[in-house]
Amino acid sequence: MSTNADPIPITSAASVLSPTQIVQAFIRALEELDFDRALTLCAPDIRWVNAPLTTASNKAQFDKALRTMFKMVTRFEVQCREIYEREDGVVHTDRIDIAEGRGLKMKLSVQGDFRVEDGLVTEWVDRFSWREAIGDIVKSLPAMIAFRLRK
Repeated sequence: MSTNADPIPITSAASVLSPTQIVQAFIRALEELDFDRALTLCAPDIRWVNAPLTTASNKAQFDKALRTMFKMVTRFEVQCREIYEREDGVVHTDRIDIAEGRGLKMKLSVQGDFRVEDGLVTEWVDRFSWREAIGDIVKSLPAMIAFRLRK
């Protein structure tokens, strides 16, 4: 994750980490495509709203949706423009998500809110532009087709 902060290791003593550090560790696990580690930072009843795409309301649904969404991805990077904890305890992110794999190249502006309770992510709500996402997919189509034809 591209931030100015030093890396924060994931520990079993999640309560010693601030909500912002929990979110940074969660994002780092996603960047490493380590979904099992990312899931250890999520509550059993995690609610995920990836507007306008998908919603999950528990860990099993979240796990399935996450792995499906990242199925084509071989590289994922998050460039945080801003990350801070609001007064209501929600960690807000303004970031660029970069996803690549199988010919796909996507660079998407995303605003996200993470609610962290007792050291676990209980809610994750992301918002992004469909127009921007579809534009990147359309630009990637020739490379995606070429990848499929090589298989």
